Amino acid sequence: MIDAHCHLIPAIDDGAKDLAMAMAMARLAAQAGTTVLFCTPHHLNGVFNNPRTAVLTHLQQLQQQLADSGIELLLAAGAELHLTPELPGQVLDGNALTYADRGQAVLVELPKRTVPLGTEAILEQLLYRDVTPVIAHPERNSELIRNPQRLAEWVDWGCKLQLTAQSCAGDFGPPIQQVSRDWCLHGWVHLVASDGHRPQGRSPDMRKGYAQLQHWLGQEAADILTEQNPRCLLEGQPLKSIPASIPAQQQTRPHWLRRWLR
Repeated sequence: MIDAHCHLIPAIDDGAKDLAMAMAMARLAAQAGTTVLFCTPHHLNGVFNNPRTAVLTHLQQLQQQLADSGIELLLAAGAELHLTPELPGQVLDGNALTYADRGQAVLVELPKRTVPLGTEAILEQLLYRDVTPVIAHPERNSELIRNPQRLAEWVDWGCKLQLTAQSCAGDFGPPIQQVSRDWCLHGWVHLVASDGHRPQGRSPDMRKGYAQLQHWLGQEAADILTEQNPRCLLEGQPLKSIPASIPAQQQTRPHWLRRWLR
């Protein structure tokens, strides 16, 4: 597998707090079958500031430390960019990291509960400049759960969706797992990644999520989401879509999901 979203670089955001934790996470990821891992620290969120040049330096240092410790895990560059009006300019000026530092796709984070005013305009600016927005963990955004057709419209424009493996596995609860399943079956999802922050709890181990994807979609689609499309990011190739198993109009909300969204 290739992990398209992980907070592995130590002491620069809310992920690994020190080198020992980063090494433990990397060792766990490698043991769980991850061969390549995108390091995607937070940037532009008002708390953490991780510009492109600094992240690339940290990445090179961590890769050497993994090699010295015998951990077989290739690190790739990236960042999780908070959606702000400054985001397109930061990307185009080279101050914010894109996937694999190629300038072609960028991981975009929305707030947990809302979709800010002007979101569509920011996404359109990126798309107009041939930069593909990859929306990080939309299944954990309350507004998008209430209004999934808004998300479907973004996908129609050319945005891509990245779900969290633990969401698919049910670790964040049945409502989020149900939404993850529905969106996968609609063919909206392009990537499933760990969003790992620490060795336990928010772990970089994607095996449970991958097993659930196999159950929902079959092995071919599960591999597209966890290996083939992340490799496309690495190589600068267009991402593939998985076939829709059910039309979006058939999405249902169980009674417990309706209560959870109130």
